[in-house]
Amino acid sequence: MPPSKQKGRITKILRTFLILFLALLVLIYNPVSVRLMTVSTAVIYKLDPRIFYALVNTESRFRSFAVSPAQAIGLGQVKESTARYVHVKHRRGMLFFPPYNLIISARYINYLRGKFNNNWTLVLAAYNWGENNVAKRMRGIDIDPEADYRDRFSDIRETHAYINKIMPRTKKA
Repeated sequence: MPPSKQKGRITKILRTFLILFLALLVLIYNPVSVRLMTVSTAVIYKLDPRIFYALVNTESRFRSFAVSPAQAIGLGQVKESTARYVHVKHRRGMLFFPPYNLIISARYINYLRGKFNNNWTLVLAAYNWGENNVAKRMRGIDIDPEADYRDRFSDIRETHAYINKIMPRTKKA
């Protein structure tokens, strides 16, 4: 094959690869795709999709590149230290990749569910305020999975509001 034809073929292959790569990036970081990934991750990790969706919406408004003042990153606003705790092979910077961030968030939530007897108000409080803070506050109390403990955090305004935003109180007739 003549060098000019070979160069044209390589250029065409590179152009095709670039187009596919850009299309993949658009698909992964697309706001609709991110929402679908959120629900899918919840289902795969056996989380209530409404709660997980509301958590991600509250944490980042579905912005994959969100970074908090406390250096929490991405959709689930996960810190690098938490990611390493949940996944020992975690690599710095991976939290900006939406599927990975959602998986780490879901795995951490499942860890918290185990620690707090599947009680969602405590899981959410721990996700927001820290698992050690919640564990200290609940020390000596038998945790009922169905109980609503949100009022135990009424003095921690941000955490109380966080729980109420993700799990609004149900109105009784």
